[in-house]
Amino acid sequence: MASTRVEVLRMIRERGPISRTEIQAELGLSFPAISLAVADLVQEGLVIRSGSTGSGVGRKAELFEFNPRKGYVMGIDLGARKIRVALANLVGNIVHKAEVPTLAYEGGPRVMARLLELAKSSLLAGNIQKSEVLAVGVAAPGISEQSTGKNLLFPFIPSWAEVPIHAILQDEFGAPVVVENDVDMAVIGERTWGAGKGCNDLVFLNIAVGVAAGIILDGRLVRGRNAAAGEVGFMVVDPSLAREEFDDQGVLESLISGPGIVRQWMQLRSKAATTETASMPLEPAGASSFQPPEIDSETIFAMAEKGDPVAGQVIARTVSYLSLALANLVAVLNPEKVILGGGVGLALYTRKEALMEFLRRHVPFPPEIVHAQLGSDASVFGAVAVALERATMSLEERLADGIDNGHEKGQAPRLREA
Repeated sequence: MASTRVEVLRMIRERGPISRTEIQAELGLSFPAISLAVADLVQEGLVIRSGSTGSGVGRKAELFEFNPRKGYVMGIDLGARKIRVALANLVGNIVHKAEVPTLAYEGGPRVMARLLELAKSSLLAGNIQKSEVLAVGVAAPGISEQSTGKNLLFPFIPSWAEVPIHAILQDEFGAPVVVENDVDMAVIGERTWGAGKGCNDLVFLNIAVGVAAGIILDGRLVRGRNAAAGEVGFMVVDPSLAREEFDDQGVLESLISGPGIVRQWMQLRSKAATTETASMPLEPAGASSFQPPEIDSETIFAMAEKGDPVAGQVIARTVSYLSLALANLVAVLNPEKVILGGGVGLALYTRKEALMEFLRRHVPFPPEIVHAQLGSDASVFGAVAVALERATMSLEERLADGIDNGHEKGQAPRLREA
């Protein structure tokens, strides 16, 4: 059972500005107990006075609210192209945000050094002391094994397995560190501040360089035994593509990711070019064959919009494969919403009606399909949300210790003043 100070702090955080009389009415505790708890929280700096209520003759009731500057949290997103850091106060207001290129090709140790440098420079820019950081949330690629801290299935950073990111950050900041998969952090970010706000059964499908899903059911993040829940890029959506042995890139990812779309286009274009040239006369000696310019999935979507037949066929195939994957996800998870995110995912959202029509034909309860609202900030905002939750937990644990142990001995532990 929560201590009186913890219960009162929660009430003030959720309902403030609020008076002692209102807190007493909500919690059903004695007025002296409420008054003592509020006084303790004010002394600790966790609660501040914020005026009074009432008018006319008579005593006015003091109002109290949570002090958002009692400490700060840090959210970090280690992305394929950029490392992002966001600092927030204890009510989630962003006070500083910065980013640098990841330069993943330089390898894990160099990437980690760059991440640390950005984190420290962000504190300096935000005029925040290292001791004021109460928790750190990290959105990282692949899977961080909870028991060992080892990095698994990291898709784009050479030597990332050698980097103990959790231990390094904990040593650096002396605060709790929570490391989650970047797409898991994205679904938390979208549920907290974006397209999934208030939704307890939610899937965030990120389609970009890779393909993965973040899943929330009954308001809880689904991790799975190996923290690999949501690795939907490994779905097999075509029996003809079943493999004889494992490959780090799953079947679905090889088809609908950005590189997968480019690969499909190159294969179909090559076949089309072979068919066209089979009946043409040979080129004169020394003539060079046409080489396609460098292309990406965004270009292929644009070509399809302009009526290019090969690009159109590739996008139609991609929508078909995505429809199959969504039907399987929805049949198993029964979410209220599916959020499409990532560069390719947002482009495929323009085919929403085709996706919905397929779902209506194949599952009994089609969810709402929406697009991500936080863009490239989804993962870093999710990291902030997770860090806020962990910081709040730490504060409450310390308050409970103070009530249960410190007051009894007349030496309540002091929380550091911001």
